[in-house]
Amino acid sequence: MKLVIAEKPSVANTIATVLSADKKGVNYFYNDYYIVSWCVGHLIKLDDPDSYGAKFAEKPWKFENLPIIPEKWKFSIAGSTKSQYYVLKSLMERDDVDEIICATDAGREGECIFRYVYNKTGCQKPVKRLWTSSLEEKAIKKAFSEMKDDSEYDNLYQAGLARNKADWLVGMNATRLFSVRYGLLLNIGRVQTPTLAMIVDRNNKVENFVKEPFYKVDIDCGDFKATSVDDFKSEYEADKLAECVDKSDFTVVDLTEQQKSVAPPKLYDLTALQRDANSIYGYTAQQTLDYLQSLYEKKLATYPRTDSNYITDDMEATAKNLIESVYGVYEKIPQTPTDVTKVINNAKISDHHALLPTEQITSYDLSSLPTAEYNILFMLAVRLCVATGDDYVYRTFTCELKSNNSDKPFVSKATYPVNLGWKFIDISAKEKDKNEVDKLCCGDEVPDKIQRNSKYCSVPASVSEHFTSPPKQYTDATLLSAMETAGNTDYVEDSNVEKKGLGTPATRAGIIENLVKRQYIQRDGRKILPTEKGIQLIDCVPDDVKSPKMTAVWETALQHIEKGAASADEFMNQIEDSVKYLVDTYSEVDNSKHFTRWECVGICPVCGKKVLSYPKSYSCESKECNFNIWKNICGKSLTSAQAVKLLDKGKTNTIKGFKSKNGKTFDAAIKLNADHKTEFVFSSSKKILQEVNYYGTRTLKRKSIPQYR
Repeated sequence: MKLVIAEKPSVANTIATVLSADKKGVNYFYNDYYIVSWCVGHLIKLDDPDSYGAKFAEKPWKFENLPIIPEKWKFSIAGSTKSQYYVLKSLMERDDVDEIICATDAGREGECIFRYVYNKTGCQKPVKRLWTSSLEEKAIKKAFSEMKDDSEYDNLYQAGLARNKADWLVGMNATRLFSVRYGLLLNIGRVQTPTLAMIVDRNNKVENFVKEPFYKVDIDCGDFKATSVDDFKSEYEADKLAECVDKSDFTVVDLTEQQKSVAPPKLYDLTALQRDANSIYGYTAQQTLDYLQSLYEKKLATYPRTDSNYITDDMEATAKNLIESVYGVYEKIPQTPTDVTKVINNAKISDHHALLPTEQITSYDLSSLPTAEYNILFMLAVRLCVATGDDYVYRTFTCELKSNNSDKPFVSKATYPVNLGWKFIDISAKEKDKNEVDKLCCGDEVPDKIQRNSKYCSVPASVSEHFTSPPKQYTDATLLSAMETAGNTDYVEDSNVEKKGLGTPATRAGIIENLVKRQYIQRDGRKILPTEKGIQLIDCVPDDVKSPKMTAVWETALQHIEKGAASADEFMNQIEDSVKYLVDTYSEVDNSKHFTRWECVGICPVCGKKVLSYPKSYSCESKECNFNIWKNICGKSLTSAQAVKLLDKGKTNTIKGFKSKNGKTFDAAIKLNADHKTEFVFSSSKKILQEVNYYGTRTLKRKSIPQYR
């Protein structure tokens, strides 16, 4: 009898179906040959500091009890899922079970999830590794036929274990160290803190940005217009040039035409999909991951947590068939020439290939999918066709002119397509605005009569004013991009190391949500802003802690461990030395920083004093005043940005995702009534909800929404 252990119940159910293990036990499936059960994420975790000695459990924390560096690492059973651990333990210990099959997610974390359980039980039975990127039946059967001894993944496990230990050492010690140093709880994390530092830095640049004007000189040649190559900081200088060339004669001194091409975008990895889904729909990184995970478990999409944009050469026929399936399912995607070799690159794939829809789309009722999952799946289908499409080919037309009164050049540029290639697929599927489509198809108008040495007489000139643009606050999309490349300049040039940035595709969404949960950042619409608490934290921690450089150095080492080219013990020795240095350097109270314990979000409408952000409410600082706004309203957390708007304007923007007592979701704004109490504001009691999305319009009839109070 073989015991198969998956990472989640839904995956176990799929594997059990493939193996015909249709009998049910207590939290497992079985037949005469297989037992299939599951973990529920991490059943075993690294122990808290308290377990390493009474002094580490003391409150308040003290400098003299740092650093905390375990001589022998301890693991404990997670309390919330303890029962499932004992289910697995009893199954492993059964006399009729002679082999274990690790079927957790194929990656560092999945390997750790299984091995922590296996090691905790003391099991000594042989283990095979099931490695698959798809939950389709044929993919699972193929993976079962190609299983290897789990010992071949020892380096992967050692890299995952080393990362978890290192995160623990830095997080536990730095959090306690700086909390004692400044007399306030400050949560520090290896990836979390550098991510927060980027958000704070961007916010500072936006807040401190000073708009500066600049000027250009424009001329009108009748059939076309041109603009000065030079920008002028001074309006006076621009006026001088305009006066000089106004009503003068211009000659075409140079005329160039070039043909260029743009290769299709790559297939989606998780981060790229999260970026696009945020830009198009406003989905957060975590929401996109959740929707994709659901599609994976429905066998409609391949493994979600991938960092690859390519497929392997043995998938060429599969990809061709899949494109045909996409054409058959989605009428909006035009059938154009495709070349799957563009997305094949074995060297660019680590654990998993790029995100793809599966053949299951041809037999699944896609109209039954929730709208968000439908959108994500369609994005995958479109990207498959786009990524394998022809190059977009266009020509650029550049005309340079000079006045007989000046040597300053003026330029007119135009672009027109030669072959739309992959862009035709993109615009057809997305059903863009007709004007936008026409512009792309036709390009800019190029005057027929322009030739070198052509002359234009008495050409009028004018000055136009422009302004420098401020940087934009991060959104999920732009923050994911920044995390993906953060610290890349700090990597030692090494052809065997792939630059990873902050976090991994699997962890970035969780990092962002954790910062929100700890109230270091907040969302204002799609914008991600630091809170006062977050700004203060970054102000007090040293560069060693908030720079992404450390993450780059770590990731290089972890990749070497994974490939067997470096020792996990040596890596851990370096981490321990870094933690000791940090403690030695900063074990001293610092009174130079003054923290605002509770953030002010506005003025109390009742008594005029400050409204502060407490753990569960936004309340007046005066104990005699009863003004209060609860942070959690119908299952939705009211951010401080929304509280600021509510106090300043008397009403928030529409907030999505409230839940009524019967579990139904609804959208509404919140306002303060005449009694200074909060109440919902709906656009109407009866309406048709029309969601205009990236790929078209789906109209959903909605019944009247009760006025939830």
